[in-house]
Amino acid sequence: MNRSLSVAAAVFAVATEAVAVALSPVGPARWNEVAVAVAIAAYAAVGVLILWHRPRHPIGTIAAIVAPVWAVGEALVAWSAIMLAPSAGSDAAPVGAALASVIGSTLRGLPWLVVVLWLPVRFPSGLPASTRLQKATERLALVTIAVFAVAQLFSPTLTDVRFATIRNPIGVPVAWGPAADLALAVAPLLATVGILLSLACLISTYRHGGPLDRQQTAVFGVAFLLPVSAFVVTFVGETPPWLFGLSSVVLPVAIGVSVLQRRLYDIPLLADRTLTYAGLVIAISVLYAVVVGGVGMLLRQPDAQWLPWLGAAVIAVSFAPLRDALQGAANRLVYGQWSRPEEVISRTAGRLRDAAGTAGLLQSLVDELAAGLRLAHVGVRDASGAVLAAHGPETAEQDELALVAFGERVGTLVWTRRPLRARDRELLRELAGQLGSVVHASGLLDAVRASQERIVVAGEEERRRLRRDLHDGLGPALAGLTLRVDAVRNDVRDGRSPVDIEGQLLAVRGGIQSTVVDVRRIVEGLRPPAIDELGLVDAVREFAAGLRGGGLDIRIDADPLPPLSAAAEVAIYRIIQEALNNVAGHAHAAHADVSLRVDAAEVVVTIVDDGTGILAPRADGVGLHSMHERAATLGGDLTVDPREGIGTTVRARIPLDEHADRPRREAVAR
Repeated sequence: MNRSLSVAAAVFAVATEAVAVALSPVGPARWNEVAVAVAIAAYAAVGVLILWHRPRHPIGTIAAIVAPVWAVGEALVAWSAIMLAPSAGSDAAPVGAALASVIGSTLRGLPWLVVVLWLPVRFPSGLPASTRLQKATERLALVTIAVFAVAQLFSPTLTDVRFATIRNPIGVPVAWGPAADLALAVAPLLATVGILLSLACLISTYRHGGPLDRQQTAVFGVAFLLPVSAFVVTFVGETPPWLFGLSSVVLPVAIGVSVLQRRLYDIPLLADRTLTYAGLVIAISVLYAVVVGGVGMLLRQPDAQWLPWLGAAVIAVSFAPLRDALQGAANRLVYGQWSRPEEVISRTAGRLRDAAGTAGLLQSLVDELAAGLRLAHVGVRDASGAVLAAHGPETAEQDELALVAFGERVGTLVWTRRPLRARDRELLRELAGQLGSVVHASGLLDAVRASQERIVVAGEEERRRLRRDLHDGLGPALAGLTLRVDAVRNDVRDGRSPVDIEGQLLAVRGGIQSTVVDVRRIVEGLRPPAIDELGLVDAVREFAAGLRGGGLDIRIDADPLPPLSAAAEVAIYRIIQEALNNVAGHAHAAHADVSLRVDAAEVVVTIVDDGTGILAPRADGVGLHSMHERAATLGGDLTVDPREGIGTTVRARIPLDEHADRPRREAVAR
């Protein structure tokens, strides 16, 4: 339904109901009709309001249709009552008036059934039923509406109790009266079951919906209980028509507020203030009665003029303490620990002091936040988005707060979205500051553990290489030399010619020289000797000179370096070595610049080439990974910036060791 139709339906509903009010006799009957008119006007206004802001919204369409249908029913019943009044007590009456009574009674009952049986299934989105519970409730609602309509339309006599003896023009024969009576009795029972299922649907929507859906359902559910309560009263005794009218007024208002609600309202604050001041009124009344009545009875002067003044004085003195006590109790009931932010912060700080492990501490803090602040989900994530600790399943709508430590963002605190007051968000900011330190410490601990693991793995790999070189290379070579020496000794003992002996000795000498080369290779694998012989910068120059033969122009520019640890020297040398090997072998570059700069407390190593700038690591390559590992092991970092068609920049930052000592060492082997 569009805006124009909704306005036309509202105007028609109000005008028709005005006719019904005018046709009602003066007295209680008219006041009953006025109460119903207020409800009809409320549905008409809400229907227009919803469809004006959200055209074709299903809930707004239902409200817009309910109003004119209900109004037509009321008008037909009011007019038929005037026309049937002379025939009351007889079984014959004007056919038109009797038919109007039948149709009117049916039309004014159908909207109420639609609102209490079918609307909760579609609320708040208006979408068709999706769950089994909703589908079953919707089917039962349709059956109930159909049974009610059939029982009303085809009853042998009019269902209006004022004209129960008048024949229904379209009713079934009188002989079928028991069947019609059964249908009229079954309809309320089906309606009762349908109402219970509707309540179950609202509860299910509240439990499984988002924060906004839950609040919309809560507002509608509270208003929904009023017409349901009026329906329950009908089983106890006769219910006046005005009760249905007044009990139905709140429901369309709740529908409008819920459907048009685009943000969360601070309902907990409203509940908190209501509990506080309602309790305060009760407490003051009881206190006044106790003081005035108790003191009067004790002194046997119940009518003393000064007793009210005494009661007022006691109330004036006790008002502030009572209000504070009741406010604290209401805060505790509505918000839980949320009402005492200082306790939450103090408890969190205590856990930080007593923490034995960051992982368990984070989970403990998250669980306490969720329980103390009544949040369905609370989670802590690191800077990469990985979940470090979480409580409860994640929801679609969440709020988040950055966790900062030492000026850098180290993670995020997320929680189920809910309305927060200024002091509540300030509390979360305080907690986020403490959690940021924990997340930062957790990251540092993970980095240290990873670094330790890399160091252990690197050491084991180095031992494996040494074992392989010594066992498979140096060991067999020395064993072969031993056999050759034994052979020479045997030849000397047997008197062989000096020429043969000299040849064998030369072979032994060649084996010894080859073994010395292997020893040099093993030693250079541990630490390049050029660093000890020439120093780091000259060792780099010597290595670069060996690559220039392939047509690559390499320029070295280095600041005077402070004393470096042996590990830092080897790491810098190996990073430059691997980077230049990659330039010479894969970059197709003509020039490469290597610079070593001292920046604050670190050495910055930069290798820039003018090659293709295409970085395509091989599946079996370990060069880039080795460079990153060497920098990370010393607490530094390495970045590779390839730019296609321009070249590649490799930059490593190695922290200086203030305790490093680099004495000049003489070469021990040439």
